[in-house]
Amino acid sequence: MNALFTVVQSLTRVAKWIALATMSFMMLFITIGVIGRAFGHPVLGDLELVQTMMVVLIMFGLAYSQAEDAHISIGLLVDRFSPRIQSLLDVIGYLLTVLICFMISWVFLGLGLENLLGLVLTTDLLGIPLYPLQFIAAIGFFMWGMEALLKMVLAIIHFKKGEIRKRKEEVSH
Repeated sequence: MNALFTVVQSLTRVAKWIALATMSFMMLFITIGVIGRAFGHPVLGDLELVQTMMVVLIMFGLAYSQAEDAHISIGLLVDRFSPRIQSLLDVIGYLLTVLICFMISWVFLGLGLENLLGLVLTTDLLGIPLYPLQFIAAIGFFMWGMEALLKMVLAIIHFKKGEIRKRKEEVSH
């Protein structure tokens, strides 16, 4: 089990750095595009490239957000339950996240293979093929699901031991 934790956490760190590098490149590219437009020499396809990079940024940021508990959660109802019920609901929530992420990953993998082996869809202006983005989406959702699986295992352990897992906002305040 520790090997799984180590592998998933290592892949999540790599994904985080890919997302950060993509965001840095996006900022640089947008700056160049704006300056180019200001001097009457716009960059052809700058919007399309930034939109394409946004897919990479978001997909590789999902797992890191799960690892850091950075996804938005609203506990209006859940916070009223006992800590034991809250722990049980955490397990159920992580299980649903795992299942949904794996299903979405499977769909994107199928779409990517279909577009790779058949009709290749491309962007409008630059003709960038879309199947690599579909594979990136499959990887991103799979990694998110794996991080949620790790959280689910930890939540089950805490639930069985009767421990109350402190949420990030409770620890920091």
